[in-house]
Parts: sequence; C-alpha cells; structure tokens
Amino acid sequence: MKNVLRFSAIIFTCLFILTSCKDDFADLPTVEEIENVKTHDIVHRNCGTDKHMESLMEDPAYREAHAIKMKNFEKINSEISSRGACSTPTVLPMAVHFQGISNPNTSCLIALAQSQIDILNKDYSGTNSDISKWNNNASTYFPGINNGEACIQFALADKNHPAGFGLSDGQLAVTINKTTGDQSNAWNGYINIFVQANTGLLGYSPLGGNGNGDGVVIDANAFGAGSGCGSISPSAPYNLGRTLTHELGHYLLLDHIWGGGCGSDDGVADTPNSQDSHYDCPSLGIKTCNSNDMFMNYMDYVNDACMYMFSAGQASRMENYVNSSLQNVVSKAASVISGNNNGGGTGTDPDPEPEPVSCERPTQVSSSVLTSSSVKITLPAEDGAIKYRIRYRKVGTSSWTVRNFISPPYTITGLTANKSYDYQVRVQCPQGWTSFSAKKRFTTAGSNPTPTGCTKNLVTLLLTLDEYGSETSWELEKNSNGNIIAKGGPYQDGQNGKLIEKDLCIPDGCYTLYIDDAYGDGICCSYGDGSLELLDKDGYIIGESNGNFGTYDYIDFCVENNVFSAKANRTDLNIKANDGSKIQFN
Repeated sequence: MKNVLRFSAIIFTCLFILTSCKDDFADLPTVEEIENVKTHDIVHRNCGTDKHMESLMEDPAYREAHAIKMKNFEKINSEISSRGACSTPTVLPMAVHFQGISNPNTSCLIALAQSQIDILNKDYSGTNSDISKWNNNASTYFPGINNGEACIQFALADKNHPAGFGLSDGQLAVTINKTTGDQSNAWNGYINIFVQANTGLLGYSPLGGNGNGDGVVIDANAFGAGSGCGSISPSAPYNLGRTLTHELGHYLLLDHIWGGGCGSDDGVADTPNSQDSHYDCPSLGIKTCNSNDMFMNYMDYVNDACMYMFSAGQASRMENYVNSSLQNVVSKAASVISGNNNGGGTGTDPDPEPEPVSCERPTQVSSSVLTSSSVKITLPAEDGAIKYRIRYRKVGTSSWTVRNFISPPYTITGLTANKSYDYQVRVQCPQGWTSFSAKKRFTTAGSNPTPTGCTKNLVTLLLTLDEYGSETSWELEKNSNGNIIAKGGPYQDGQNGKLIEKDLCIPDGCYTLYIDDAYGDGICCSYGDGSLELLDKDGYIIGESNGNFGTYDYIDFCVENNVFSAKANRTDLNIKANDGSKIQFN
C-alpha cells in the first residue's frame, strides 16, 4: 500500500485556499489594485479584453468603425462555411515590444520572442505536441467536433523596419524599451505584442484587432516558455506560452468559449455552451449546460498545460476575420518579411539549398483488436512527419470518423462490438498531406465476456511497456481502506511496445491506479513509447497516462453500477516524503 503524507497535503491546501480567496474578485482589478498586484500572485487566469473593449467603445469614432468592420466580417463569415486543405498559409508579420526592462539581455529576449512565435505557430496549426490529449482522449467527449488547424502563420518581421527603433535589415522586429502602452502608430500593418511588467492581468487585447499599431498586451511573467530572461520570466502555471495564444485569439475575433453563459454563445457553432469559465485543470466530462464543457480550448481560463486546442469552427472564424479585416497586415508581409523567414526565423539562411524533408504514403499499416470496442492501429513512424490522420467507418456506411494523432501507434475507442470497419491513414509532411494508405479492414471482438464470478464493474487495464519493463509496475488501490485490489509487474526488459492487457472486476467505490517507474524516468519517451490506459467494459477511456512522468503517475476514479467518473490524472514531480513514500495532494 502507498504511504501518503497527509499533513503536507493539509498545509498545502490551506495555503492555496487562503491565496485563492485573496484574489478571487468578481471583477477585474482597478488601476490602483493593478499597481500592487504581481503576476506571481495571480491564482487563476484572468483576461482584460472585456474591459479593454468597453473602454475602446466609449470613443464614438472607434465604435462606428468597429460596427462597419463587423458588418463586413459577418458577410464573409456567412459566405464561407467550410474550407479546403491548407496549402499556403497566410503570413502575418509580428513585432514584439519589451517595455520597462532594466539591464536587458538583448540576445536572450530576441530568442525568447522567437520561441513564443514558434509556440503560436504550433498552437494555431494544430501541430502542438499536446494535441495528442485531444486526439487520443478528449475528442471522444465531443463527437463530430474536430480540432482547428488555422491556415495562418506568424512571423517576426526582419526587414524594412520603421525608423527610430535601431533595427536594420536582417534583424528581427524585437524592440526593448522603445515603446510604451498598447499602441504604437509607427508599427502600423503589424500585429504588435507589448510585453509589460506587473500588469495585474495576464493579458488583454481588442476583440478584433485593426493592425493599425494596436496589439496584444502580455504580462512579463506570462510571455514565452522556459527560464525566461531576467525580469521577463514565465511563471507556472502560465509558463508554456499559452497566454499569448489566448489573447491573440481575441485579436482575431474569438470570444471566451463560454460566451455569455448557457443562454448565450461565443459565435462559433462547434464550441459547446458552458455556464462560465473553468480554472486550473478540470476532469473531462464536466457539464454545466447539458453538454460536455470544452475547457481544454485555448479560449477558456485553465492552466497552460491543460489548454491545447481550438475547434475547427474557431479556426475558420479567425481565417475569415483575417480575410475581411486585416488585409493591411496581410499585404504588409511581403515588404517586411524576407523569403526565408515565412516561419518566423532569424532572417538569415544557414543553408541556401536545404535538403527537402520528405515523408511517404503509409504502406505498412496493421490493426490489432484490443477489446470489443477498441482497436490499435500500428504503422512505422515517417521521418519528417508533422502528424498523422486516420479515418474509419463501419462497413456499409459512407460517413468517415476522422482523428489526428502525433505519432503511432493509435488506439481507436468507442467502437461497436462484433462489427467490421474500414480504415486508412495518411501523413502530414512539410510539403503537405500524403494520400491515404490502401483501405484495410478489421472486425471488433464480440461483447467482452464478464470474468467468471464478476457481478459488479469490469475495467480493462492496457499497459504498453518501454524498453525497461523491469522498472515498471502498477497497483490498483481502493481508497476507502487502502487495500491493494490488483497489481502487476515488474516485467521483462527488451519488450518495447508490448501490450499488457488485464481485465479487473471491482466493486462500487473510489480507486487510485498507480503506474510506477523504479528508475524515475517514466516509461516514455527516451527508451520507448510506454503508456497506460484504463477502459470501461465498452472500451471507453476512464483515464490514461502518456508515460511522460518521473517516479510515478496515477489515475483517480470512482464507479457505481458500471458508471465511471474520473477524478484526476496527475503526473508526479518526483516529490517524496522523508521516508521515501509518495506525497499525494488531495
């Protein structure tokens, strides 16, 4: 049985509650309050876009121009309801302005700005590594909804800079202590990012930017990722660059995902209504308006690590806004971005004739039936692949279900027992998508037989090993009494990719499933692609671990009459008590 250091958990919880209460205001802070608030003190994500728009709309000229702009946008948005594949992204020039920096490290700040732009491009194109959380799990909670892949690319300008900022051709459009506020008319035609210290907010933006020198404001402790540069220091849980992803969504006319509550909407058809914002890292399946809440969307308020997708409708809305209202920015790109900087590079070409990266149409695709409702699709990883796409359908039907994933293999869940399915896979390469693989077919197993003597709840554990199975073990613990219900491992080394399947019959109650790695480096990704999934009797995922943890990971869940609810799925930070036991924060 796991030893749990509950005293530390109690102290941690008390401190968290006290801090939360201090900052849990119904409204955004006033100017006087902002002066005394540090970003490190912000417990929950906040955003000043609504109040910023209220201020802007007090100007009659702005209000009139905004109304005309919205009319033009609605016309384009209503005419373009679907879009084709993205062959050539629309490039938007950007400039980053650091303000109020003492003793700046110029090279570090430029590198930080570039890394933030790289994060934007991955998030907006749907190529971020954690989109796998959507593809492999969360998407099953939102049938018929696809993640967004906006045909937009952001690039730091690198030539023909405005005069007076000390920049020459070949240098990136990054200024330090050259601007103030949230408007710089000299940078008309760019999307401007103003990085300021101690704003009291994580950021704000106009709801629909003009590209006339306006831009997005980001707090110095929420810009970029990594260790930062002196006073520009990304701070957890806002240290993965997602604050700018969120605020830039506002600039491209995305509202908060919850709109105005259950009776209102955010203007996007494929984002489910929710009553209000979500914070921290909620569990999948939360419902506040009779449908699952899409809290993992970039336009909610959860932590950086727990937001990882736009919807396809949001991507279309942003593309349509660029086409209707930001043509001044689009047309600027050709004159301020060199040909080798369309991805936001350094402005120099280290390899004038780079060897093209090419990946090929998948040919060695196979399937293995796991349960009556889940099948594992396997294929070799392609060099240079950005991501993969699988489509499948019941034999005799014409409608495909489409899922994206970052790397193979991929497990399809939620299938019907004893049914045949056709499936195909394609690969997205730097040059575009390959054609689909040859059509193949699998047939799911019959309904899972209940193990002998099982009169209650059936769960299936699917453990994929890495190269060092001797370090891997698992335990299922019942929370009410701490008894170990089942356990497994350690396993043999040299079985990378081997699937361990275990059916478990458990009574009603709440449980914790632990996955342990004795060496402390998880089961992914240096020595294989190990992972853990827990499925219900119909093959739906109750909880999972992607294997990327230290000493252990765990899944909390409850079950009553075969109805499951996942409480949490957290990765350990190698925190241990003095006696070596694991600390669990309840």
